[in-house]
Amino acid sequence: MTIREIVKEYLEKNGYDGLYVDECTCSLGDLMPCDYSNPNCKAGYFVESNLCADCDVEFCISPTKGDDKCRHFAWREQ
Repeated sequence: MTIREIVKEYLEKNGYDGLYVDECTCSLGDLMPCDYSNPNCKAGYFVESNLCADCDVEFCISPTKGDDKCRHFAWREQ
């Protein structure tokens, strides 16, 4: 079992939507696209990016479920 598979299984079992660290996030559907298992990544929950007026991002990840503030986010691909 790979690190990616272990992390994905943990996130799914505990109801998380993805990972975040600083201004980097990834979702369960595209977990660790950087191919780097950063030891500082934390589990988090989706925030609808349209809830945050300052955002121009594909999605946001927050440490708090049901949050309406974008704290950690993934930029849209151009």
